[in-house]
Amino acid sequence: MRTAAVSTVTFILFLLAFELLFRFVVYVDKGSREDRYLVMPHGVLGWSLNTRMRSKHLKNRCGEPVAMAAAPHHLILKYPGTNGAKKVVFLGDSFTHAHEVSTGMAYYDVFEQLEAENYAVYAVAVGGYGNLQEYMALQDVFDEIQPDIVVWQLTGNDISNNVFELDDSSVRNNQRPRPYLNPEDGVIRLQNPGFWLFDWSEGFTFLFEKLLILDSRYDLGLIRWLDSLGSMDEGSREKLDARGLAVLDILIKRAVKTYPDTTFIGFSIGPKFDNEYEEIFTGNGALYLPAFYESLDAVEHTDCRPLDNHWNHAGNAVAGKILSERLRQIP
Repeated sequence: MRTAAVSTVTFILFLLAFELLFRFVVYVDKGSREDRYLVMPHGVLGWSLNTRMRSKHLKNRCGEPVAMAAAPHHLILKYPGTNGAKKVVFLGDSFTHAHEVSTGMAYYDVFEQLEAENYAVYAVAVGGYGNLQEYMALQDVFDEIQPDIVVWQLTGNDISNNVFELDDSSVRNNQRPRPYLNPEDGVIRLQNPGFWLFDWSEGFTFLFEKLLILDSRYDLGLIRWLDSLGSMDEGSREKLDARGLAVLDILIKRAVKTYPDTTFIGFSIGPKFDNEYEEIFTGNGALYLPAFYESLDAVEHTDCRPLDNHWNHAGNAVAGKILSERLRQIP
């Protein structure tokens, strides 16, 4: 017993020493968390953009150079660079946060270049956000912007991000507290689907991120195995997916009712739930761009798969051009 206790204490002290050493080395090399993190904790939304981040010069998963500047606002990534006739907000998650490309080269920047006379372009997005966070972010900035159009970018994992049980079942969630809306009673609760070590240890978080990269590069199956530990039967999954879609339905209904002078247009970056998203948007009086992803899939090398499925510089250029074309078709 004594040996086991001594071994346990020694191991804990080793982990503490490793964590302190890791934090010291990172601080000396890259500065504080505010210097280097893309996002920072937020008491209501879970996390938001870090406006105090140092400018970054790095490479994305494709090996392309990326020059990234701090966001000008804790929720607004971009303010207009032109005086277009209508104000448009691009609202979304990591695809709109566009942290795989240089600042000023995201798809909405390309859109702005093509539509300078027609639109004054804003972007409101934070990587990892679910639909509730996106709507709450829009609420926070709506009076400041007063947009004529909101283009809402969706992904297949939005549904998991909308439901705590789905978020909690995967290690690939954002490992941070976030608000969840219960469609049955309308109550919003802040819950944490993350493993406790992510809250405490920067060293563990760093190692886990490297593991994700290795797993993607060499198809090791480790993340699939970890996800399988929290897997659920198909019936339970379908019920939770339906709840996630119900959350989006409630939010679109609220958006259209609360902001009747604003046109809402949705599009998804992938096929998962695309048909369901279209039904929700059009069923609530909003517009939708179906099968948007097909135009991206028709062009090679628009992302960094298998390491990362986010659009690279070429992908953002294609997406911006397609959005320009598709919006021109809307009366």
